[in-house]
Amino acid sequence: MVLPLSLLQHAAFSLLPAIGVPTIAGNGIPDGGLAIFTFCIGAAGLLSFCWSAWLMARLRNFKRRARMDMAAADLAKGFKKALLAGAAQGAVVLKSAGRDQQYYGEGKALYESCLDSPKASKVIRAVARLIDDGAPFALSVPYGKCDLILRGVPVAGRAVLYFHRDSTCDDRERHREILEALPMPVWMRGPDNRLAWANKSFLSTLGFASLEDAANAVLQPSERALATQAQERGQLVSSRASVMVKGESRTFSFGLAPIADANVAGFACDITENSRRESKIRLVCDAQDDMIDHFPFGVAVLDSERRLISCNKSYAQMWDLPKPWLESHPSYGEILDRLRDKRRLPEQRNFREWKAAQIAALACAGCGGEEFWHLPNGRSIRVASHPHLMGGVFILFEDITERLKLESSLNLLAQVQKATLDTLEDGIAIFGTDGRLMVHNVPFARMWKLSESELGGQPHFAEIAGFCTDRIGHDGIWGLVSCGVNSATPERFGEWSKTKRADGRIISLSLSRLPNGSTVVAFSDITDLERFNALDEDMSHAAA
Repeated sequence: MVLPLSLLQHAAFSLLPAIGVPTIAGNGIPDGGLAIFTFCIGAAGLLSFCWSAWLMARLRNFKRRARMDMAAADLAKGFKKALLAGAAQGAVVLKSAGRDQQYYGEGKALYESCLDSPKASKVIRAVARLIDDGAPFALSVPYGKCDLILRGVPVAGRAVLYFHRDSTCDDRERHREILEALPMPVWMRGPDNRLAWANKSFLSTLGFASLEDAANAVLQPSERALATQAQERGQLVSSRASVMVKGESRTFSFGLAPIADANVAGFACDITENSRRESKIRLVCDAQDDMIDHFPFGVAVLDSERRLISCNKSYAQMWDLPKPWLESHPSYGEILDRLRDKRRLPEQRNFREWKAAQIAALACAGCGGEEFWHLPNGRSIRVASHPHLMGGVFILFEDITERLKLESSLNLLAQVQKATLDTLEDGIAIFGTDGRLMVHNVPFARMWKLSESELGGQPHFAEIAGFCTDRIGHDGIWGLVSCGVNSATPERFGEWSKTKRADGRIISLSLSRLPNGSTVVAFSDITDLERFNALDEDMSHAAA
């Protein structure tokens, strides 16, 4: 539309004062050239302002649309991310807002298998509720040998189905393979107590070729009753059974445990060899206990905790301990306390310290130990400890009171005999059956110039003969002694009653045998007597 020139002129004249254009004095009419120039500049500025406003509006509209597109992209990206986050073997995005179904992974094949499964009606109803109400669901659908887990959830306003193969099914197959490979029988019974599954070892043990043939098989006649008992108790029930395996009686230790769905799982272990070893060990232990029970000295067996395991009759009689108390397996410390109350232990200044030392000695009894207890009643007990192969300790208690008395009497008798022999003038030496010097007197050592150190330690007569030869000289006296000691009848050597020693001394030798087989050799120096006899004969001849 074109505006009249008068109107434009009027508008221009009205704008002149606003933009500072000078006018002609008097009537306020502007100069003509200047007015036109000023009007053109104003029009150009107005057009620039309108163009700038339009561009700014377009820019704001562009930014708004860009933000909307970015939000839509983020929404699509979030949808895909959420979709992929829950995907497993496959996923299906159902039809929504004019969009077709979208399949990911094995989603199409798995979805079709769900629609063909026996649970198809349940799947369809659950999917419909998901689309209409956004109600999530999870179903287990049969799929071959395993189960298929179908999960429906709303994601970013759309209904999505996720498909997962049941991992427990794979685990069950793997566990079944492991059970099949075990060398021990493993089986399972159903709620009706019939055999539901068994591994190869179970079937071969009972002599069946297949599970169908062994439907009513049992490892032991009482197994069904034990299975019922396991279900009622809700816990493991164990027992032992003798089973004929290929014509041989084998011993099995088996157990039955309740599992899910009122089933019972059973397992068995062949313990025939262990049972035989246990029987042998038990027989050996019984024989050992019987043998120990006949020992004339007390024997106590302690375990690794130093508690009494067993003892023989002599031990109970020696310490006058009641059998019921001993069968309660008291500790060694408790036994020492009881013996102290009965005054059956050596008197101690500090009993507690002595008791701790006794228990500590047993703890390191790997090399054994021995000590002697002298009791207040005059008895003497020899105590010896030895390590037990099972980790415990054997303690032997021997009453040596009579033996000490006999040794004392014997020592006294030997001292009396030695003193008696020392009073004799003849040299006396007693040699044992092995030719060693057993007893000698002082005249014997003085006669043959031997020291007590040389005669100590029971030297052999050959060694004594060597000493005498070195100091006196060689003669046949010790040869006669050797023949007499080794002879069955040393008395027959009495014909050499007199012999001359290397130094000229005349020695009278006599041998006799003692009841214990030892030989008594008596040496008598008769040199002076022979000289006196010779002088007497000479005087008799002279008088004649």
